[in-house]
Amino acid sequence: RWGCEIDHHAVNTVPKECLIRITKAEDGGIGARGPWEPVRTGFTPGQENEFMIKWLKGEHIKIKV
Repeated sequence: RWGCEIDHHAVNTVPKECLIRITKAEDGGIGARGPWEPVRTGFTPGQENEFMIKWLKGEHIKIKV
Protein backbone atom coordinates (compact mmCIF):
# COMPACT_ATOMS: atom_id res chain seq x y z
CA ARG A 1 0.00 0.00 0.00
CA TRP A 2 1.20 3.50 -0.83
CA GLY A 3 1.73 6.11 1.85
CA CYS A 4 0.42 9.65 1.63
CA GLU A 5 -1.27 11.25 -1.37
CA ILE A 6 2.00 13.00 -2.23
CA ASP A 7 3.46 9.57 -3.08
CA HIS A 8 1.18 9.46 -6.11
CA HIS A 9 1.74 13.00 -7.35
CA ALA A 10 5.33 14.03 -6.58
CA VAL A 11 7.67 13.80 -9.59
CA ASN A 12 10.40 12.01 -7.65
CA THR A 13 8.14 9.32 -6.15
CA VAL A 14 5.67 8.28 -8.84
CA PRO A 15 5.63 4.64 -9.98
CA LYS A 16 7.59 4.15 -13.21
CA GLU A 17 4.38 3.13 -14.98
CA CYS A 18 3.19 6.74 -14.61
CA LEU A 19 6.18 8.33 -16.36
CA ILE A 20 6.15 9.04 -20.11
CA ARG A 21 8.70 10.14 -22.66
CA ILE A 22 7.93 12.81 -25.23
CA THR A 23 10.07 13.00 -28.36
CA LYS A 24 10.08 15.47 -31.23
CA ALA A 25 8.53 13.97 -34.34
CA GLU A 26 9.30 16.63 -36.93
CA ASP A 27 9.88 20.35 -37.44
CA GLY A 28 6.89 22.63 -37.80
CA GLY A 29 3.33 21.47 -38.29
CA ILE A 30 2.08 18.46 -40.20
CA GLY A 31 4.41 17.82 -43.12
CA ALA A 32 6.87 20.33 -41.62
CA ARG A 33 4.82 23.24 -43.00
CA GLY A 34 4.07 26.24 -40.82
CA PRO A 35 4.33 26.57 -37.05
CA TRP A 36 3.48 23.68 -34.75
CA GLU A 37 -0.25 23.84 -33.88
CA PRO A 38 0.14 24.34 -30.08
CA VAL A 39 2.42 27.35 -30.71
CA ARG A 40 -0.34 29.03 -32.72
CA THR A 41 -2.91 28.60 -29.94
CA GLY A 42 -1.28 31.11 -27.58
CA PHE A 43 -1.36 28.70 -24.66
CA THR A 44 2.25 27.45 -24.66
CA PRO A 45 5.07 28.87 -22.50
CA GLY A 46 6.80 31.72 -24.33
CA GLN A 47 3.94 32.02 -26.84
CA GLU A 48 1.20 33.28 -24.51
CA ASN A 49 -1.61 35.28 -26.09
CA GLU A 50 -3.37 38.19 -24.34
CA PHE A 51 -5.97 35.90 -22.73
CA MET A 52 -3.34 33.56 -21.28
CA ILE A 53 -1.27 36.43 -19.87
CA LYS A 54 -4.35 37.80 -18.09
CA TRP A 55 -5.26 34.31 -16.86
CA LEU A 56 -1.75 33.74 -15.47
CA LYS A 57 -1.97 37.05 -13.62
CA GLY A 58 -5.35 36.06 -12.18
CA GLU A 59 -7.15 38.87 -13.96
CA HIS A 60 -9.96 36.66 -15.34
CA ILE A 61 -11.37 35.90 -11.91
CA LYS A 62 -13.47 38.53 -10.21
CA ILE A 63 -14.39 38.05 -6.56
CA LYS A 64 -17.38 40.04 -5.37
CA VAL A 65 -17.55 40.72 -1.66
